[in-house]
Amino acid sequence: MTRTPRTRPIRPWHRSLRRALGGERNELARPVDRARSRARLVAAVAGTMALVLGATAGWTSFDSREHRAAAAAARLHHLDAVLLTSTSTTTDRTGTEAPQYRATATWTYPAGQQQTGTVGIGRQAGAGSTVSIWVADTGRPATAPASIADLASDAVVVGLLAAGILFALIACGLGLRLRSLDRRADTAWQRAWAELEPVWTGRASQRPGTEGPRHS
Repeated sequence: MTRTPRTRPIRPWHRSLRRALGGERNELARPVDRARSRARLVAAVAGTMALVLGATAGWTSFDSREHRAAAAAARLHHLDAVLLTSTSTTTDRTGTEAPQYRATATWTYPAGQQQTGTVGIGRQAGAGSTVSIWVADTGRPATAPASIADLASDAVVVGLLAAGILFALIACGLGLRLRSLDRRADTAWQRAWAELEPVWTGRASQRPGTEGPRHS
């Protein structure tokens, strides 16, 4: 008993790749079909490169911002302050940011120099409470350095934005190319139909000056 050799099914993307590279021996495949396959192949390669470039942009953003945050943190100092008043809630004018609590506090920095001013804290507290604040070398309140989580989230946004822009450009380019090929295919079909339709329908033999079908 002879065994029938099993043929491996050709996946659609395998077929498209072979057609784009000219390796598909199909006489029915038109040049415009191969051009479509090449356009999709180029778009797929470009999409992969867009992912790599987006990841590179995100990592570069994280690395540069981390260096700037480290340099800024070297000039900041974390210390305790005593509130002189209870906290009050403040929000931005648009109301899109989370409320921040502010109060008047006192602290000592540089050594031996007592400072008083308005500080922002992340929780409610009453007068006499001790809170942690960040100050600059001069002793004035400063914004806390960015955390690793903040830097990572910003880098992700940068990477996604870069990849999204590239994907949009690739999609637009592919769409324009496919539309151009569709117009070319339609023009070729209309030209071929204009040549073959009279013969196929028999109108060509009915024109004046043409001989009708001969009967034996």
